[in-house]
This record gives sequence, C-alpha cells and structure tokens, in this order.
Amino acid sequence: MYIPKVGTEFFRDLTALGGFTFYGLIMVLCLGLKEYSLFWLLFWGLVIEVAVVVAIRSFYFKKRPKPQDYHTFIQKLDASSFPSLHTARVVLLWFVFSSFFNNYVVTSVLCIAGLLIAYSRIYLQKHDWWDLLGGAALGVGSYLLMWWI
Repeated sequence: MYIPKVGTEFFRDLTALGGFTFYGLIMVLCLGLKEYSLFWLLFWGLVIEVAVVVAIRSFYFKKRPKPQDYHTFIQKLDASSFPSLHTARVVLLWFVFSSFFNNYVVTSVLCIAGLLIAYSRIYLQKHDWWDLLGGAALGVGSYLLMWWI
C-alpha cells in the first residue's frame, strides 16, 4: 500500500501525542502548576490502563496490521495490538481535561485531536478499528473509575 510521505510524517508526529512521553510531560506540567488532584487523576488512570492492557495482552495476542517481530515477553506485549493503549491514554486525557476546563471550545478541540490521534494508529498500521474501540472503552472506563474512587 502506498502511503504518501507527508501524510506518514504528519501522523507519525501526531501519534506521539498519545505516547508515554507526552503523557508524562502533561503530568509534570500538572505538578509544576500545583494541580495535584489533576496529577493524581492522570497518574492512577495511567496505572489502571497499563495494568489492564498488560493483563489482556498477556493472555490474548492479536497481531498488529503491520506485524512486529518479538523474542521476549515484553516485546510480545508491545507487538500485540488489542487494546490500543495510545487511544486509551488520549481518551482519558480528553475526558479529564474536558471536565477540568468545563469549556465547550476546549472539549471540541480535545475531541478532534483525540480522534485524529486515534486514527493515526490505523493510518500507521499499528491498530485496526476494534483495537481503537477497545482502547476508547478502556479510556472511558478508567476515567469513570477515577471518579468512583
């Protein structure tokens, strides 16, 4: 399949906004701004998401659309595609910041960004639609669990 270079670079850069590094920077920013309750929501949400993804991928292996080789257990976890942890993190950020700012414009921008970031995973052949739906459900579930705790 031919993928134009510009589109690939755009989505590769965009998908980084759903990665651990960006998420960690957001958490550090929350600490710097002394938004401790926001930090803890993000921290525990991430712990829940990673724990659930590791548990699922430990017992259920689903090849990525563009398969990855693996030789160790950790590599196998990374090579499995269901559910999308990128999507789970993005959905959690979207919900947490939408409720924190409680502003229609912010929520709209976060929604559009979240959908583009999630779609980037399909475009880059890392996930399929089921992986994204699983990740979105995990993101919503972890958000709801944060408010229950």
